[in-house]
Amino acid sequence: MKIGKDKNKVKWSSEISEDGIEFTQPDIMLKLISTIDDRGWPHVTLISSNRAISKNKIVWGAFTEGSSKKYVKKRPKQGIFYMTAAMPFKFLQAKVNFDHTTKEGKDLEHFNQTQLMRYFTYVRTHTAYYNDVVAATPVRNLPLFGIVKGIIKDLIGKGGAKTKLDEKRLNVIGHKLFAALIAVRVISYIDPTDGYPTMVPAIQLQAADHNRLVFPPSVLKKDLSQIPVDSKVAVFGMNFDFYNQVVKGTFTGFKKFRGIKFGVIEIEEIYNSTPPVTGVIYPRVKNIPKITEFHL
Repeated sequence: MKIGKDKNKVKWSSEISEDGIEFTQPDIMLKLISTIDDRGWPHVTLISSNRAISKNKIVWGAFTEGSSKKYVKKRPKQGIFYMTAAMPFKFLQAKVNFDHTTKEGKDLEHFNQTQLMRYFTYVRTHTAYYNDVVAATPVRNLPLFGIVKGIIKDLIGKGGAKTKLDEKRLNVIGHKLFAALIAVRVISYIDPTDGYPTMVPAIQLQAADHNRLVFPPSVLKKDLSQIPVDSKVAVFGMNFDFYNQVVKGTFTGFKKFRGIKFGVIEIEEIYNSTPPVTGVIYPRVKNIPKITEFHL
């Protein structure tokens, strides 16, 4: 079954192909899940213990208890994203529904014997989350030419997209992460047609300054054009040292700066995904004064 009404749209199937199943198996590749937070915003989490086990089932494993595990039990709809770790980049997108968990079985054993987990004595994948596939794309190419073209456009035009805000929402590390010419960047949005988080790779996305992200639609233009204007998005960014942050905000549409068309995301929240301190780092949570005396 094909999902999509015209040839300009990405063709989604109701199951993962045999090639797609095989594509998700390597331990070393980018594997993300996107869930829906309590506000209805997309959230993105890196979960490397993650693979398709059949044409209609994806399983991923948890070794920590983070936000995504809570969200998925309240709101089962998820987006799943896989991308190769080296060029030429290839990727696969899927939409799934959370079904059930288990704390034993062959899938947990598989995850704990992988290249990433084998030598960890005190950290184990303790819970497997099983998900029913609703839709999946074929394995797709991410054209290198479009990425290079986008980086050149960034160098020319992103300076014109700077805000006039005195505030610096991205911290030093975050700004460095999103200002780098090349790093992993993936945009997640809620597809208004079915309510599922959908992730699109956007390596050409960069920080215009500490308060705004921009991206030229130089690659996967049709995918990026599906992001609804004024919708909430989450952008996963990761460097080659595996430091990562998730920037959330509003996609305000496409605008021209210095004659070049850019998609614009106004930063509203920043989530630090990297231990030892994970959680929202912007806006800062105000400390509540400790109560030392209480009088009626």
